Amino acid sequence: MGFRAIALFFALILGFFFRSAAQITGASCPESAQYFSKDSVNVVTFGASTVQGVNGIDFQSYLTTNFINCYIGKTINIQKYGVAGETTGQGLLRIDNAIAGKTGFIVLLIGANDAIRIEAGQQKISETETNMRALIVHSLNQNLVPIVCTLQNFDDRKDPRLRRVNTQIKLINDIYKKLVIEYGIYLADINAVIRRDFSLYQDDIHPNARGNRLISFVLFDTINKIIAEKFLQFTVTQNYPNPGRDITSIDIIMPQSDKVEFKIYNLQGKAIQTVLNEYLNTGKHTIQLNLSSLAPGVYIYRIISSTGLYAATKKMIVIR
Repeated sequence: MGFRAIALFFALILGFFFRSAAQITGASCPESAQYFSKDSVNVVTFGASTVQGVNGIDFQSYLTTNFINCYIGKTINIQKYGVAGETTGQGLLRIDNAIAGKTGFIVLLIGANDAIRIEAGQQKISETETNMRALIVHSLNQNLVPIVCTLQNFDDRKDPRLRRVNTQIKLINDIYKKLVIEYGIYLADINAVIRRDFSLYQDDIHPNARGNRLISFVLFDTINKIIAEKFLQFTVTQNYPNPGRDITSIDIIMPQSDKVEFKIYNLQGKAIQTVLNEYLNTGKHTIQLNLSSLAPGVYIYRIISSTGLYAATKKMIVIR
């Protein structure tokens, strides 16, 4: 075998390896996963056949893996309540049983069968709006955090009827977006991500493995956004580096907006420097301390919010 043939053989093997590796790349972990205030991630997925799973493929298995890999030490509980062929009206009849005693998030992915019935003149789109509104209200009454999903398009490339169904899909998605704003809840815009990439489908509407993996990413990102906005644990990190010489940094994680006072004390308990006395919003804030005015030694820094809800005290060492 010539040199060029051998080189081509190894190139093909390496190309296959890297393509395979790219296909199994996991979800990127958000920084907020480190500061999630709950012991468990609980997600109810509610809908029709895409939620139920088709031919042994579903998005929940991918979503579970995403959370297990990123939310270390947390219990992950992803439940699915999907019934193939259901409309929003049929789903409404079983929503209370599905969410009884549940906590956390609920993913509402339902309505494609409504679009079929609307196109056939068997249902009005106003019924879909009324039903989704009720699904949202029932979820809120259970103190769940609703996530409404837009619906993916049908593969209408060879079927004029499905083109008409997709017209109804767009109208339903517009309604869902309106309801999300009205109730101040969250949207997982699956339609915008999948678009019309029918290579992600296993039939006219149901996602294949790649499509379900993509749906899991959309939901994972949406839930992470909610956690970053609503479910962070107040955290003050140890300064880094410690010991510090000239500059050291401290991260403050705020679960909600509050006024924060940040002071440095000597070991006698005397306040020697006010670093911060200002409002901070929800999220992570990195504070840099200039240590040049401090003599070598051990100091105490204390961070407390004006509401008294959040407080932390730690020691730091200054060297020269």
